[in-house]
Amino acid sequence: MLSGMSDPQQPQQPQVPPYAQPQQPASGPYSAQPAYGAPAGQHAQPQGYQLNTSSVQPGYPSPSGAGSANPPGRLGLIFGLVAIAVGLVSNLVTTVLIYSSGYDLFEVSTLFGTLIILATAGLALGFGIAGLRRPNAPHGQAGIAVGIGIAVLVGTLGSLLINAVGTALYQYL
Repeated sequence: MLSGMSDPQQPQQPQVPPYAQPQQPASGPYSAQPAYGAPAGQHAQPQGYQLNTSSVQPGYPSPSGAGSANPPGRLGLIFGLVAIAVGLVSNLVTTVLIYSSGYDLFEVSTLFGTLIILATAGLALGFGIAGLRRPNAPHGQAGIAVGIGIAVLVGTLGSLLINAVGTALYQYL
């Protein structure tokens, strides 16, 4: 065979300039090429962040959503809203009773409404605190429940104290 002739069985490959050839990615932790010293069939595992849902930092909800509910916090919020609603209705009923039937039903209505308000505000505060103590749950509703519970308790107890002092001063002065 002649040395200048090409073999007819092998197709000719066109010459591509070096700047037009696709670049091979550098070998690194995220490359598809095997790591240095690894067998040809194995690839290096990425060394980046691996999400481990089995251990979650305390105080943060789990990424899978498994611990994303906070039933005590939600119950506390519901009791807090009920306490506010009962307080508003009790005020309305008390005002209507004063103008319509006198003071006999006023005292019973006030006592009954105050007891319900104190009970529901106490439940809101208790469930809110229980919801804040849960480490892997959201604390928004529980915090609101604690705030409502404290505010309603302080307001109601303060109102009872002011009424008692006013009654005592009225009777003895």
